[in-house]
Amino acid sequence: MSIFRRERVLSRTAMLLCLSLLFAAIPAMSEPHGTGEKLATNYEILEKISGQAIDELKDNMPRIDEDKLVLLVKSKGAGAIDDVFTNVLIRKFTEAGFRVTTKVPTAGQDEAFHDYEFNYQIVRFLIKYPDIDRSYWVGSKKVERLAEVGIFAQLTDGTTGDIVWVGETRKDYEDTIAYSLLERVEDPQQSFTMPDRKEIKWGKAAEAFVVTGIVTGLIYLFFSNQTSNE
Repeated sequence: MSIFRRERVLSRTAMLLCLSLLFAAIPAMSEPHGTGEKLATNYEILEKISGQAIDELKDNMPRIDEDKLVLLVKSKGAGAIDDVFTNVLIRKFTEAGFRVTTKVPTAGQDEAFHDYEFNYQIVRFLIKYPDIDRSYWVGSKKVERLAEVGIFAQLTDGTTGDIVWVGETRKDYEDTIAYSLLERVEDPQQSFTMPDRKEIKWGKAAEAFVVTGIVTGLIYLFFSNQTSNE
C-alpha cells in the first residue's frame, strides 16, 4: 500500500508541476501588446536624440547675437536619415532666436552674406534592433531598439574665416518593446526607420513543442493516476 501511495503522491506532484508550467506559459503567450504609455516611433526617437545632441552643442557654443545670420552647412552625412537631424537643427536654432540659412552664398550675392558658419558632420546616425528574442521558450517576442547619433561641429567667423569654436557630442537611446508593435513604430515611407530584423526563426516551433509536451504529460499523468486508483 505504501508503494501505491508513494506513486500517487509523485504522480500528483508531477501533475501539479505540469499545471504550474502550463499556467505560467499561458499569460506569457497572451501578454498585452502594449501599455498605457505613448509608444515612441523610430522616427520620434531619432528626433529626440537629435534634439539632445543639438542642445548640448548649442549650450557649449559662444554667444551669438540675435541679429547675426548663421549659415548651416553639412559637410558629412549618413544618408537619407540626415534630414531628420537637419530639420531638428533648423528648428532648435530658430527657437533659440538665431537667424539661420542653409543657402550657400555665391560670388556677388551680398544679401546672402552670413556672420557665422555652423559646419556639422554627422559621423554616426542610425536606429537598429540589436536583439529580437523571447525571454523564455514560451512567451511573447521582444525587440530591443537602439538609436545613436554622433556629431562633430565647428563655428566659423563669416568675416575672418577664423574657427571660433569646435565641439562634438554623442547621444543614444534604447528600450525594449513587443515584437507585435513593430508595425506601429516603423514607417514604410522612411526606410531608415525599418532596420534589419535578425531573429531566430525556430522560436514558434519550440514554443509549440514545449506546450504540446506539457499537455501530453498531463494527459499521461491523468490516466496513470486513474489506473493507480483502481
